[in-house]
Amino acid sequence: MSTLRKQNDVVGGINVNVFSYTNLSEQGRPVAILFLLHGRHGAAKMLDDLAERLLGLCDSQGSSNRDLVIVSFDHRNHGTRLVNKTANDHWAAGNERHAIDMYAIQVGSATDVSFMIDFLPGYLFPSGERQVHEWLLSGISLGGHSTWISLRNEPRINIGIPIIGCPDYLALMRPRAEASGFSTEAPVFPPSLIEYIRHHDPGSVDSASHDPSRNPFLGKHILVLSGAADTLVPWSASKRFVDELQVGSGTKRVFLEEGAGHECTPKMVQELASFVWEHALKISPRANY
Repeated sequence: MSTLRKQNDVVGGINVNVFSYTNLSEQGRPVAILFLLHGRHGAAKMLDDLAERLLGLCDSQGSSNRDLVIVSFDHRNHGTRLVNKTANDHWAAGNERHAIDMYAIQVGSATDVSFMIDFLPGYLFPSGERQVHEWLLSGISLGGHSTWISLRNEPRINIGIPIIGCPDYLALMRPRAEASGFSTEAPVFPPSLIEYIRHHDPGSVDSASHDPSRNPFLGKHILVLSGAADTLVPWSASKRFVDELQVGSGTKRVFLEEGAGHECTPKMVQELASFVWEHALKISPRANY
């Protein structure tokens, strides 16, 4: 049985947790690094069990010529980075700035993923002990929203698994505001926020296009995991976008679990592990590393 290794590091002021089955300080095979993002009001430490479970499931699939490394860190204003707890609350809990607060954190975490891609290898492999051959991203709820944003804006993330997340921020948040008795206009949704969303949100692109200049999802491998009974992030907010989404030579797979609410279920974890194995770890007869 493989032994789980967990190490902690600080990358540019951000605490990171690194999980693997191998000693990363030694020369070895290339690695695939999966970022795992937690949900709102959560913390990276809450993902320890999931990281261990994923490593075990992937390891049980068979032989690979890459080692899987899982990395977690706290969202901005969460866990060790908490500054203002109220800013993580929703409208009904008294946070009138919920729309901009939550989107700022989503975008911030997607930015942090890109930051980690830039700098994490230098911390893990200071003498070039390993090469990173694949970057993957998965997140739950708030982390799922950030996963969609990274898939849209970060070309180095080619494999993404949003879990109970939504690619269309306004389709999710406008009905939520109305249900809480709030306006969908300014100041609840500031004009500058709407303008930013229209230029940068996944839901703002022509996901049905086969033109790479219009559709940044082409060629990417995406597994969408959602609960059919989810009332917080209902499938109806994502359905149009996901149905229309074209990935060209990539992969689009949707697992909508009947009876599941706003939760990451054991079935979703199994689907996640199988997808990671298939697209990042499985030995291809044409592979040339």
